[in-house]
Amino acid sequence: MLEGAEGTKVAQVAGGLTEPCAEEGPGVGGRAGDASAAVGEERKPVSELNAYELGREGERIAQSYLDRRGLKVVSTNWRTPYGEADIVCRSGDEVVLVEVKTRLCLGESREDMPELSVDGQKQVRYRRMALFYMAEHPEVSSVRFDVIAINIVGERLAKLRHLVGAFAWDE
Repeated sequence: MLEGAEGTKVAQVAGGLTEPCAEEGPGVGGRAGDASAAVGEERKPVSELNAYELGREGERIAQSYLDRRGLKVVSTNWRTPYGEADIVCRSGDEVVLVEVKTRLCLGESREDMPELSVDGQKQVRYRRMALFYMAEHPEVSSVRFDVIAINIVGERLAKLRHLVGAFAWDE
C-alpha cells in the first residue's frame, strides 16, 4: 500500500495497472474466481452496468480490499432509520463505517474523484448512523468514518483510494 495525495491509501485492485501500487486484487466485473457469479454465467461488460450494478460492483471491490487489509466485515448495506452504511467493519476495537463511491471512467484521461460526493449532509447521516450503532452495541466505544473511492477504468481494472478517517465527529 502506498500513500497517495493528502495521506490517502492507494491500492491496486486489478493486475496490469501501470501506476505505482502495491496490491493486486480480484479485478472488476465479477469474472474469474468470483463466487457471486454462477458457473458458466456470462457477466455484463462494465460499460453496460447501470448505476445500481456499478455501485454494487464497487462495494464488492471495497469489501475484498478491506478483507485483504485484515478488517473484519460485520455487515454490508446496514440500514438504519438515518440511512444505509455501505460497509460496517471492525479494525481492532474500533468500528468503521465505510461509504463506497464508484465511478466509471472508461477511456477518460482525467480521473474522477468520487469521494467528493460525500458532502456535509452525507456526513451528518453517517454520524447519526454511528450513534444508532453505538446505542445498539453499548460495548462499542469508538467509531471511525472511512470513504473508499473507486474509479473503474476498464474491464477487470479499477483504481481505489481509501480515505481512513475521512471525516470526524465534530466537523
